[in-house]
Amino acid sequence: MIEGLKALDLSVFLAINSFHAEWLNPLMQFLSGQSVWIPFIGYFFWYAYKNAGKKYTLYFGLFLLMALVASDVTSSYILKNIVNRLRPCREIDLQPLIYSFGQKCGGKFGFVSSHAANSVVLVFFSIRALSFQKNWIYWLWIIPFMVGYSRIYLGVHYPGDILGGTIIGLWWGYVFSWMYQSIQGAKR
Repeated sequence: MIEGLKALDLSVFLAINSFHAEWLNPLMQFLSGQSVWIPFIGYFFWYAYKNAGKKYTLYFGLFLLMALVASDVTSSYILKNIVNRLRPCREIDLQPLIYSFGQKCGGKFGFVSSHAANSVVLVFFSIRALSFQKNWIYWLWIIPFMVGYSRIYLGVHYPGDILGGTIIGLWWGYVFSWMYQSIQGAKR
């Protein structure tokens, strides 16, 4: 069964990675960077301040930071070093099959994707903690999806790495948004 999952992961990876275009390269590199999140983080802090005031905006920032640290430590330092699954771009046999345009490969191990975990925790925590009432806010989920897609496009993660990172991000987003909401509930 494990071998079947690995084969499926590899075939989905190769299918996604093979869908490429030169004009997409800069976009995929941008989506894998940190600057893509600056406007969203700014919006979340503005929304928190507008709706909860200065004190709870500070709490929002503190709990968001803790959620991101927990997500990043779990994915980058704990799971990657326990599982020891090589990134696709580190697999010698796969390298000739991976679309390459000079992009960086990253560290040695890829399971789970820290980019996926951290982008999901940012969106999930913020949506839950700030109790958005606007339906359009759920369109923000396209950003973590595109971040995950970019990691496969760049050849640095398998889809299973992205799925694992998504689960980690959802877990820590839930835990820390629950804690933030508990503090906010105490003010009432």
